[in-house]
Amino acid sequence: MFDIDRHIYDFIEKLQGSGNSYKLFTTIPDFFINSDFRVVDNDNYNLSFTLQPNELKKGLDLNYFFQRPFILVSEGMRILIQNVDVVEASQGIDDDGPCKFNIKVKAFKGDTDEALWEQSKQVAYLRYNKNQFSSSKSGIIFDLTTSSKNNGFYNALQLNIDNVELLFYYESVTPEYGYYIFRPKGLIDFKKFKHIIDSVITAFGFLNGYYMPDTVYYFAQKKVKDKSILTFSYENSKRSFNTNAPIIDSGYYKDIPVEDLQLSSLEFNNLVDVLYKNEEYLRSALLLINAGTLKGCAKASLAAVALETITKNIGAESLSKQIIGDKRLSKELRCQLKNTLYKFSDKLDQEQLSILSNKLDQINSKPNASKLEDAFQHLDILLDEEEKYCISCRNLFLHGNLPKRKQDSWLTDIELLDIVADRLVMLGSILLLKMAKYNGMVIDRGMTEVTKWRMIKSGQKVGGGNCLRIITTTK
Repeated sequence: MFDIDRHIYDFIEKLQGSGNSYKLFTTIPDFFINSDFRVVDNDNYNLSFTLQPNELKKGLDLNYFFQRPFILVSEGMRILIQNVDVVEASQGIDDDGPCKFNIKVKAFKGDTDEALWEQSKQVAYLRYNKNQFSSSKSGIIFDLTTSSKNNGFYNALQLNIDNVELLFYYESVTPEYGYYIFRPKGLIDFKKFKHIIDSVITAFGFLNGYYMPDTVYYFAQKKVKDKSILTFSYENSKRSFNTNAPIIDSGYYKDIPVEDLQLSSLEFNNLVDVLYKNEEYLRSALLLINAGTLKGCAKASLAAVALETITKNIGAESLSKQIIGDKRLSKELRCQLKNTLYKFSDKLDQEQLSILSNKLDQINSKPNASKLEDAFQHLDILLDEEEKYCISCRNLFLHGNLPKRKQDSWLTDIELLDIVADRLVMLGSILLLKMAKYNGMVIDRGMTEVTKWRMIKSGQKVGGGNCLRIITTTK
């Protein structure tokens, strides 16, 4: 662990604790209040103070905190809280005695100067709950260590995103929680830093099923007029979750090398870069993460949207959208078909003719399912017939319908639905992974779960492995 991290952990612990004394300043002139400010169980911070009856007459009530910002001042520290970050407020109802206030907030800053977050040294600490996710079970091969001794423990990797060198690593703090830390080299603007962090945690969640933007502390240090100023901010978004449905298997298989089961640091860098540079890929990865929280038609519909978005963006210029590439031949065919259509004009009304004519104008356009398959071919990913069937089902889900199993199918209706839904997630995922130059294996979750459930029902012993699908057979 770096010494700077130990110092910051100590600062965070002090900030969260109850031993701090603050003065609350509002826009009411010459009025400041002794107050307490500490973290509470839901990771919001609680501001508490008591007003005497004569102080209540100065005009401070609950409405104030939802309408205006306020500042807390302690020795060597200033905290700005915006009214939009107040999530809850309460006060006592005794009109004749002291009145206690409690104001809960989800975010705050240690400054009032936005310039401190421009071209400054910055670092971010995202807390993770060890009961929610084990950092040792990751789909990424961490190849660096923050330990002073190289004892085989690797918890860090180097990234380079948009010409920003970044150390991404995790540290355990207590038996209950730790932090994922983002430490860029050099100066950076907060907006760019935040975009890089969003891309990293989305790529991480996409691989592992653990999306971690929950509680985060940001720190910035900037030199202003020969003086180094350190500031901080806190956000509690309450958006973290673990689907327990990773796309990458971080387990051990004696006959499969780790490079085929986890992304190298370079491959993970490539994946982050793909998401950072393309907003639609980033949103699609988020859809695929959230699909892991769903089942059946809901999962399949979300996965279908993600798959459609990803394929639409893959090689948009290089993929042909036409069945016939020869424009002259295509035009000649269309003209002859329209001439044939108009021979029936005495038997069709104008509306029918117009509809059919418009359809003939689009006759050379590939159907959507074919366009989706072309994206896989473009990336040298071979689809089998079952996977092509799953892709063909995506239009059913988008319209709220379900696939129908064939009479000779070995699957039940529920099993078919689960396999198709999970494979749509898998197929969308392997497109993003292939763009990151990862050619290893992913989990075929649909087949895994159907196989294991059948074994359980028949009383067989179920192992811990998964059915795996290799993205490409050659590297």
